[in-house]
Amino acid sequence: MSTRNLTMVVHRDYAQNHELGFAAPPSVYSDKSYVNMYLHHDGYPQWQGVQLANWVLANGRQDGSAMAAKLVHDMYYDSCYLYQDLDAIDHNYTYIIWTGKDDIWISCWDQYTSRNVFVMQPDRIIERYKDDMEYTDFANGEIRHEDSKIAAAKKLITLLQS
Repeated sequence: MSTRNLTMVVHRDYAQNHELGFAAPPSVYSDKSYVNMYLHHDGYPQWQGVQLANWVLANGRQDGSAMAAKLVHDMYYDSCYLYQDLDAIDHNYTYIIWTGKDDIWISCWDQYTSRNVFVMQPDRIIERYKDDMEYTDFANGEIRHEDSKIAAAKKLITLLQS
C-alpha cells in the first residue's frame, strides 16, 4: 500500500499574509512553491516527516531555490515526480518546508481530512514521530536512492575501515 505525499518548499514570508500562517492549507501557497515533489510511498509522518526533518537538519539553508534543487536530488527514487501544481496528483499528505530564516519549519497537511497535522521545527518532528526504522542518514552524505553497487561498495569500505 502506498501513502502518497508531496513536498513543497516555500519562503516563509508568504505565510505572514495568511491568518493561519504555516498551518494554512497548502493550496494557499501552491503558486509560491519552488518545487512540488511527489513521492509515491511512505508519506506518513513517522517516515516522510522524519526523513524531511533529518534532511533539513543536514541541509538547511535560507535560499529556497537551492534547497528545492538539493531536496529533489537527495530524495529522488523511481516513484518520484515533479508537478506544476499540488492538485495535479492525488496524494494523502502535503509537507511544506518553510525557508527564509535560519529556523526552518516544516508543516504537514492531510489532504484527505483537510486538516493540519503539524507545524514544527525538525528536532520536534523527530522527537514526536521517529520510530524504529532505518532512515536515510543525510548528515553522513547518504541520499534516498543510490545505485545498489555504490551502496554496497560504501558499506564494504566502512567495514574495512573499522
